[in-house]
Amino acid sequence: MTRFLAISPQSQCWLFHTALALNIIGMMLTDLWLPMVVGTVISTYLSVDAWVRLRYVLPLKKELRLLQHELETLRQQQYNQNSN
Repeated sequence: MTRFLAISPQSQCWLFHTALALNIIGMMLTDLWLPMVVGTVISTYLSVDAWVRLRYVLPLKKELRLLQHELETLRQQQYNQNSN
């Protein structure tokens, strides 16, 4: 998940989906089937990976950070109550 840090996850998603569309158009317009199929497979993987990361992984990481912060707060409160 630490790949492609130069651009935002949403920009990555748009970039990879654009690349996928261009590869599909290139497959329809040219006779270079093998390179275009390879490019389409790779850009499909990148598109799906970026979409899943944007839609599921990043919100899940945010939720996990919030839960860890809440857990630390509760542990601190419990420690303060036990020390009194």
